[in-house]
Amino acid sequence: MPLGAAGAASARAPGATARSSEAIATRTGELAAAALMLLPGALVVFTGFNAGGYFPATPAIVAIVLTQILLVRILQSSRPFAGFAPATLVAIAALGLYTLLTLASALWSHALGRALIEFDRAWMYLLILVLFGSVRARGEDLRRLIWGLLAGASVVCLAGLTSRVLPNLWHTAPAVSNERLSYPVTYWNTLGLLAALGIVLAFHITCSLRERRPARIAAAALIPLLAATLFFTFSRGAIAAGAAGLLVYVLVARPSGLLSGALATLGTTAALALAAYHANLLDTIDPTTPAAVLQGHHVALVAGICAIAGAGLRLLLALTLDPALRRHAGRAWLSRGARAATLGTLAVVAIAAILALGVPHALAHDWSRFIGGASTTTSSGDLRARLSDPSNDGRTDLWRVALNGFSASPLHGFGAGMYQTLWDRGRPHFAYVVDAHSLYLQAMAELGVGGLALLLVLVGAVFVGLARRARGEHRSLYGALLAVCVVWALRAGIDWDWEMPVVTLVFFAVAGAALSPLRGRERERGETGARSSGWVPGAGARLALGVLCLVAIVTPVLIIGSQRRLGEAENALYETGSCARASSAALSSIGWLDVRPEPYEVVGFCDLREGRPRQGVAAMSEAVSHDPGSWETHYALALAQAAAGIDPRGEAEQALRMDPYESLTKQAAKQLRTASPAEWVSRASTLRAAAQKSKELSIFPS
Repeated sequence: MPLGAAGAASARAPGATARSSEAIATRTGELAAAALMLLPGALVVFTGFNAGGYFPATPAIVAIVLTQILLVRILQSSRPFAGFAPATLVAIAALGLYTLLTLASALWSHALGRALIEFDRAWMYLLILVLFGSVRARGEDLRRLIWGLLAGASVVCLAGLTSRVLPNLWHTAPAVSNERLSYPVTYWNTLGLLAALGIVLAFHITCSLRERRPARIAAAALIPLLAATLFFTFSRGAIAAGAAGLLVYVLVARPSGLLSGALATLGTTAALALAAYHANLLDTIDPTTPAAVLQGHHVALVAGICAIAGAGLRLLLALTLDPALRRHAGRAWLSRGARAATLGTLAVVAIAAILALGVPHALAHDWSRFIGGASTTTSSGDLRARLSDPSNDGRTDLWRVALNGFSASPLHGFGAGMYQTLWDRGRPHFAYVVDAHSLYLQAMAELGVGGLALLLVLVGAVFVGLARRARGEHRSLYGALLAVCVVWALRAGIDWDWEMPVVTLVFFAVAGAALSPLRGRERERGETGARSSGWVPGAGARLALGVLCLVAIVTPVLIIGSQRRLGEAENALYETGSCARASSAALSSIGWLDVRPEPYEVVGFCDLREGRPRQGVAAMSEAVSHDPGSWETHYALALAQAAAGIDPRGEAEQALRMDPYESLTKQAAKQLRTASPAEWVSRASTLRAAAQKSKELSIFPS
């Protein structure tokens, strides 16, 4: 080789090596992103089989897992935040400030334990948004996200459906409101919302001609099964939100395979829904009677037939109709003038039909019944009647209390987790309620106008970002993701979905991944790795972010330790009556996290039971100091003071003022009204026994 040629080759070698390294890094990043997109579906399954993620330990575990993944991404990825777009940054900023406000609210609520639990949940959502927002997701990545979410929702929903129609195959213990399907997430409305989200995702997959044929077929088979699950929850809010989501999807996405998807799924879904509707013994308190089991087996048989028929129809249409739809994709079937005339005619016909059927009058009547707050009625105990009942099951009272709380403290609210205390003080009737059944109204009551504003900015940024992306070549894909977010946001306004991560993590995973920067009409396999834009942090910045990630797991670890030991203490106190075990576990819980009142209550009740009333007073006083806004801590202190011969009347009256409808506070105020220390002591044990029997205190499992 001539000397000049050798020199040129050696000069080109470093550049070729660099490009090869970039290609490897790019491919590695793409594989990591593809694997990450399946994580939300796995988290849906994990939280779904752990009470929907409601109890404090589950969000803490998820937060630890997410933090570790984010740490690896920060240390290993060349551009760990390449996915941050302006909409993503706005959403992250809003949720981050909301999370900090949640923690800071302990300064005025004086209930750090409640604020920490709420902070940890919001922190978990922030981690999801940051982690998935940091990935510059391609269309293929978003498809994997949808597949994973649908798979996760299907696993949870089909487990619930199986437990209802085949109880001998999948046995579950009776739950609250057992006539409504709630297994495994423990709350029927949340299971209904998860099924509605699954239906929207499955309908998108079966209608999108960009999806592979097996995916379209499988999605068509799942839709009737998810619809049956939704039916057995009897969740009207989930049904309405799901219908709204499907409407948004059809109008925004305008999928090329809409006709095929509708033909393959509408009939099978209607057939299974009809079979489920006539299985009236499956919506009773005991759906495992011999007659109910027979009905369940019939529904299971129809479900299998409908799933197979849906798959078969979708396969047939994929072979016959889809090719024609694909050829005409993007073409207008009618001219602009013809479309305008058709829409005008349909509008006139619709208005005439609405007026002829008296719909305005019926809507006015239904709205009056809804806003009146009446409880849902059923006909002769038939739960199916509630599906056409417009009442809101008393939610108006819950919302009114939240609004009253906001009016009393509009600037900063009463503090995170404090709605329960507002309800106890201002409720018009006795009912055990923890949440306002509206994310937005509860944020107003607990965090004031700032909390509500941050939530609205967060949701608005997600909606605007997805709507902008739903106008390009991936309109169908982004339209589906927008529809999913619409379903969640609507339902969050009328229920406590924020406290159920099994559905809310879907919103934040979708928001994070789908708001990746727009790149015009890039090809599906466009490069996203080293050639992508994005901040490249130096070694110092990576180290600082890594340390921040390590610090961030401290609170979740403390919550897990505290909650695990507190659960052991409560079970020992109530189930075995072993105060030695209960006190030991409660003290260990305090060692993990010394800001919660419940462990001190356990210790205090054990002190009273074992004849140490003075120590009981000290323990109950600590409980009051950690949650002074709760009637329960003041009530427990009154019992301890009475047992010790100390005047309990002030604490008993305080507990009564904080919850005038609670039978325990009324009984204590009445029994301890005497001025005799001897009578206080004699009545304290009776009141303590009544408290344990009633199960009204949080430390006694219901």
